Amino acid sequence: MRLALLACRLAMLELHGGCSEASYPYTSGTGITGTCKKTCAPDVTITGHTDVPSKDEKSLQAAVSKQPVSVAIEADKSAFQLYKGGVLDDATCGTQLDHGVLVVGFGTDSGKDYWKVKNSWGPTWGEQGYIRMIRNKNQCGIAQQPSFPTGAKAMGPSPGPSPPAPPSPPSPPSPPAPSSNSHYEDPKAGCRSDEKDIQIQGVPGAVCSPACTLGIFCPKDVPTGVTAKPTCALQDSSAHKKYCALICTPGSNEADQCGANASCKSISGVGICTYDDDKDTAPRTHVEYVGKAQEIVV
Repeated sequence: MRLALLACRLAMLELHGGCSEASYPYTSGTGITGTCKKTCAPDVTITGHTDVPSKDEKSLQAAVSKQPVSVAIEADKSAFQLYKGGVLDDATCGTQLDHGVLVVGFGTDSGKDYWKVKNSWGPTWGEQGYIRMIRNKNQCGIAQQPSFPTGAKAMGPSPGPSPPAPPSPPSPPSPPAPSSNSHYEDPKAGCRSDEKDIQIQGVPGAVCSPACTLGIFCPKDVPTGVTAKPTCALQDSSAHKKYCALICTPGSNEADQCGANASCKSISGVGICTYDDDKDTAPRTHVEYVGKAQEIVV
């Protein structure tokens, strides 16, 4: 993909919104000839965008600590295309920008500071679709055209026209309603329509969890008094669908991290809030924690 300015693409999102993957699926490399669509079901809208100063990786780090940042890189060299894992530190990658990717976090591995970058070539490429690139070297031109959207807002499905109502049969008993008006509630009382009753591998208890929007964004409405942070950190290993979790600090003295009937469970150096009074209901979605220590993913 030959790039114009990434800012132009963000401007298009301001006007038309972003397509959901379900309404405009990625087909490249599957043997299916793709066709351009003129309309789609917008999944998210934005109100504007901000350009990060060019070749200023300290400013880029400050921006990434608050939200994912769109960047342009050179991706036509073998150093990038044949990447399998680890921290990419290769001057032959080049800086002639021709591909758009998303910086979702940063960290340090064996003394090497790196960017964590989401590519669009599917989970079989790189580290499950991601690449770690050396920081503070403008690797592959990563610091030359950074920008990020502002005012991002998830859109709900648009209601269609209602057909004529047939005669109503006797109503069955209603299922239990969710115990609160927020996400991440106790599945014992039922989950919202946009959530799943989640069981996390290696973590006792359960929680109602919404799916991540665009694989990154999570609803921020948490039960009253909860201070744990909604984060896109769970994945269904069979369908590869990502879900949100309430990330907490294990061993903290803060009593209200997770709220009533829930507690902070430790896994891989972080904590996840789950409810301790859940009852075993079917079906239940089983997921695993996919976050990593020393990374900031927003």
